[in-house]
Amino acid sequence: MPTPQTPAAGRPDGPAAGGLVLLILRRLRDGIITLALVVAVIFVLTNLVGDPALVYAPVDATDEEVERLARAFGLDDPFLQRFAEYFVDVFTGDFGDSHWQKRPALNAVFDALPNTIMLTLAGIAGAAVFGIIGGIMAGARPGSVFDRVNNLTSVAALSVPNFWLGLLLIVVFSLRLGLFPTSGKLGWSSIVLPAATVAIVHGGRIFQLVRSATVEEMSKPYVLVARSKGFPRRTVLWRHVLRNTGLTTATIAGWEYVRLWGGAVFAIEWVFAWPGIGTLMINAAHRQDFFVLQAAVIIAGAFVVTSNLLVDLMYRAIDNRVKAS
Repeated sequence: MPTPQTPAAGRPDGPAAGGLVLLILRRLRDGIITLALVVAVIFVLTNLVGDPALVYAPVDATDEEVERLARAFGLDDPFLQRFAEYFVDVFTGDFGDSHWQKRPALNAVFDALPNTIMLTLAGIAGAAVFGIIGGIMAGARPGSVFDRVNNLTSVAALSVPNFWLGLLLIVVFSLRLGLFPTSGKLGWSSIVLPAATVAIVHGGRIFQLVRSATVEEMSKPYVLVARSKGFPRRTVLWRHVLRNTGLTTATIAGWEYVRLWGGAVFAIEWVFAWPGIGTLMINAAHRQDFFVLQAAVIIAGAFVVTSNLLVDLMYRAIDNRVKAS
């Protein structure tokens, strides 16, 4: 009778590795399609809003001068031809030159990108500490003083606009107490208030969902059996409940990070004059710099796609049922 074959030591499991590769390929395919749609929408909107030639023309330019500029930039070519050329340029890294900053638009975005990444990571880290740890501890003892105070705090955080909360933090901690700078990037202390704004608003939503998942998990039979056998509440909570709520926790934390790149962090950047993509986009909009706007939106869309892929991979690392699918 043939003996079962065992995989060689140190080799990855074939089906599992193949499933991971297929997942990444599917997500990359979907991401490329999404970015292509974003590029198409941006091109159509920027051509419908106004004539791009007017951006480069002087204020007192005549119609003949505007037409001459349009011919120079190829703006009088057929719409589909211009769209195809723009599509190829974008996916080869050519986003055009900024008439405002007098340099390639992609360079302007890349200079602001590290600041936005720094703010989103600092903010989501603070949100995770408050939302995940606080939600688990509150859900483990529903109705306690800790639960009531943190539940009220999270609801209040969800009820206020992020820009209003940012202004409030500036008034209290910058103008009244003088602890942190009001705006700009002047050192490590400059990121405290913007990151705290992100953490409070998005941490409140994480807290609510993690708390609800913990309360539901704590009422399940396996927890009651473990408690009846004398296992301490802390052991049951951290060894079993935390593991079973991991997928919910990863879902909401990942979604909140995606929401930041979807535009939630840009308003906070503007309030604190943080030199990130949000501030760059608003300044570019004021100056009608379409090339910088297009580059910033597309790069932000790429981060949304990448973040969704990382969340999917995190699912597989947490839940075995996802690995088997």
